[in-house]
Amino acid sequence: MKKSIKRRWVKNILLSMIIVLLICSGIILFSIYNRYQNHAEQTIRARITKSVDTYFMPYNNTDDETFALIAADYVDSFLYKDIMEIWVLDKDGNMIASSSGFSEENKREYDDFSRALYSDNRIGSSLTRLESGEHITAVSYILRDESGEVYGALRYMISMQDADNQFILITILVAVIFILIVLIFAMSGVYFISSIVNPLQRINNTTQEIAKGNFNVRIEAVNDDEIGELASSINDMAQQLSEIDEMKNDFISTVSHEIRTPLTAIKGWSETIKSIENDATLREKGLNIIIDETTRLSVMVEELLNFSRIQSGKFTANMEKINLGLIVEQAYNIYNQKCIAEDVALTSNHDNKNISIYADKDKILQVLINILDNALKYNKKSGKIDITVEKYKKYGKITVSDTGCGIEKDDLKHVKDKFYKANNTVRGTGIGLAVVDEIINMHNGIFNIKSEKDKGTVVEIFLPLYKKESE
Repeated sequence: MKKSIKRRWVKNILLSMIIVLLICSGIILFSIYNRYQNHAEQTIRARITKSVDTYFMPYNNTDDETFALIAADYVDSFLYKDIMEIWVLDKDGNMIASSSGFSEENKREYDDFSRALYSDNRIGSSLTRLESGEHITAVSYILRDESGEVYGALRYMISMQDADNQFILITILVAVIFILIVLIFAMSGVYFISSIVNPLQRINNTTQEIAKGNFNVRIEAVNDDEIGELASSINDMAQQLSEIDEMKNDFISTVSHEIRTPLTAIKGWSETIKSIENDATLREKGLNIIIDETTRLSVMVEELLNFSRIQSGKFTANMEKINLGLIVEQAYNIYNQKCIAEDVALTSNHDNKNISIYADKDKILQVLINILDNALKYNKKSGKIDITVEKYKKYGKITVSDTGCGIEKDDLKHVKDKFYKANNTVRGTGIGLAVVDEIINMHNGIFNIKSEKDKGTVVEIFLPLYKKESE
């Protein structure tokens, strides 16, 4: 088994559970056997009465032979020989009478006798074995005369054989239950861990494929739980990466085409101008085209540089108090001639120059240029573009509306995405609106686009007023 969740589960959980079960089983078995022993001991103690002292006291100063006869007589008359054995010991602990009729061949020291000698109640107990090997619970009771001198003892013994047999059966039962619990826990645990590990392994394999650039792989359906949610999220991520990869490829293709077209025009007209001699009109036309295409390339490169700065986190703003009307007027002047050339009417109320905002002048101008460029590209002959500037609550509001082709509903929610182009037949890199969105967010503003197919588009930009303006 490799180093995995399964191994850690076996090492940390299963082994811990086995140890806990072993401890609990040991405690249970110890308690059960201790209860057997206590029951045997209590049975004996219940049979020790004051009548014992009364019986033996008159003979405490007799000779050993007489004491032995009295002891034998007491043993013979003992009423509980069916449940326990009784010995009579002399003061040194030697057996002088036994209810079984047998005597031990070798002198032994009995723990219960020794404990009884030093006990305040003259009773001592022990769990021991006879010379025959029989397991017993023994309780000794010391006989003392009136002066406190020991003159003998009674030793009661109950066999633990039945208790041992029952204990063995209980131990076997506990062991079987222990094994069953471990097996059930192990099987359920392995099943549960497998239900986690196997989907995770599939997820891992899939993410490795995604990391290699294969965005078409998907994770098969897994359980409806957190892992299932993770698998769904990864599938969604793979889908989005696939779409982004496709848009990236389209972007590269588009940018390549967008760069190649003006370069071809520049190269062609440069060669034409070089070859002509006296045609000033043609030379001027060629130079104007070269200037226009160079400007187009410059704008495109600046757009790409801004996008690169956004991606690297180096896109910063030089904030200052600026007049929003002047910025709109500047953008209007840049695009008015272009609109006239394209037969599109551009109108603006940029005379409203009393609105101040705190912003980066160049970046707000770039926003307007991008918006107007889109409005012009997607417009139609004899179309219109209208720019309005006004105060709206604590914002300076710019509205750019056009009579262009509009945007499909499904495309509208993606137009701010990087590399996305709703219409691939129109020039552009597909990152202009993404840059606009980033700039507006940088200024804590709002960027809205409203559009319907064949009904035009309305772009709304809200920029916070300069502090004194907003008061």
